[in-house]
Amino acid sequence: MTLKAEHLCVPRQGETECGDVAVVRTDADVSLLAVIDALGHGPHAATAARIAAELLAVAPLDRGVLHLMESLHAALRGSRGAAAMLCLLSTDGRLQGCGVGNVEMRTVGSRIPTVLTPGILGASVNRLRTFEARVVPGDRLVLFSDGISSRMDLGSVRGLSPAGACDVLMTQNRRTHDDSTLLVIDIEA
Repeated sequence: MTLKAEHLCVPRQGETECGDVAVVRTDADVSLLAVIDALGHGPHAATAARIAAELLAVAPLDRGVLHLMESLHAALRGSRGAAAMLCLLSTDGRLQGCGVGNVEMRTVGSRIPTVLTPGILGASVNRLRTFEARVVPGDRLVLFSDGISSRMDLGSVRGLSPAGACDVLMTQNRRTHDDSTLLVIDIEA
């Protein structure tokens, strides 16, 4: 099983720095799929997003999604904090996820029972909740920050590549008053 992933991160209208970040990384037989949305926008939010991206670029993936989220929470202490959706996808199709705050994941294909934990990474988070599912070739996962309307129609971009889907979904669903990030992943055989 392989992944085709593309993302777009767009700063709030009138800003040059984005407080959102997407991370896609593969290590051995596991891939990390992540969207981070630092609180607010502008330079301070961009700093928190960079802290998160730097941690996720090197953190071990073999300890599970809960360990990753706890590490991210610790790394963001003293920053403005963030919301995040992290998923680990094994080559056998097993997906583990954890979301904190106002980030979301939608799917086309397999149903994934996403459970979010209220809170702010780096500040206050109650007991982290995880979820698990299986994905199969032909599935599409879309992770996104609250700068994207959750009313998006994923069916309208079904035939498009991940890059094409990002472009159309961003154009149709972006909220210009906030940083916006979309990560589109196609699962292939």
